[in-house]
Amino acid sequence: MPKDVREIIDKEAKQIEMIDVDGGMVGEIVETYPGEQPIETVKALYGRTCSRLLYQEMRKQENIEMVVDKAKAFLVSEESVNSVDVDEDWISRFFNSVQDVSSEDMQNLWGRILAGEVKRPNSFSLRCLDTLSKMTKQEAMIFESLRPYIINFRGTWAILNEKNLNEKYKIHYEKILSMAECGLMDSSAIMTLNLKVQNEYPLQIAYGETLLKTNNEEESKIELPIYKLTQTGIELLHILDEKYNADYLQDVAKWLAKRNRNVEFVMHKIVNKNEDGSFRYLISGTKIEID
Repeated sequence: MPKDVREIIDKEAKQIEMIDVDGGMVGEIVETYPGEQPIETVKALYGRTCSRLLYQEMRKQENIEMVVDKAKAFLVSEESVNSVDVDEDWISRFFNSVQDVSSEDMQNLWGRILAGEVKRPNSFSLRCLDTLSKMTKQEAMIFESLRPYIINFRGTWAILNEKNLNEKYKIHYEKILSMAECGLMDSSAIMTLNLKVQNEYPLQIAYGETLLKTNNEEESKIELPIYKLTQTGIELLHILDEKYNADYLQDVAKWLAKRNRNVEFVMHKIVNKNEDGSFRYLISGTKIEID
């Protein structure tokens, strides 16, 4: 890492100095109290208040350190990371967001974000941190369950809005609506992506180890009804483990071929993928046959 993340944490962690290790109070309490309560009552209240604050701050510190440990685990296999330091405002917002996160699943997500930002600064916006801080564990699980059905259509990350396909793969509209409420997806049922394709500018869908590619001499237009991911949704998408469903891609390919009979769709095997998103594939492929 460019610097030990724990050093940054130490700056962020609030230190409680009002109580010693034996639970005794440090400092003097004035003999007068606005409530005109006896000094012994005030001292007892003060002690309970300090104990509660200490407990809360210890829990926050524990949560922060758990997230940092997970980030370190994600980075341990990295040979090198970006030499640019993470923005201090970003770090401050990050630790303020994770101090109350106690769920291990959510700590894993936050750990991935911290590791990703350390590896490549400016990968995650402040809006992304704000969105994730408001998400529940259940909402995060829904987003993860949708991962196999989110496809990159020439730079647009989206789920096809196709009733039969969505029913078959349990992509219920309630899930789409939930993601829209989180700010990760557009739930509009009328959004359509219009793409022009021809041999010089084909539609290429890289999905797992498979490439679905158009093959047509004349220029054609493909219309795709979609539920589009927001920029925040795209940022969070990249911290999830890649999951694919080969049957789903086959069904998508057949659906596309039936709707666009003047365009040939061919499946190719991807033999190599690079971190920048580029890939190599076998030229020979399997044409999608229309029933």
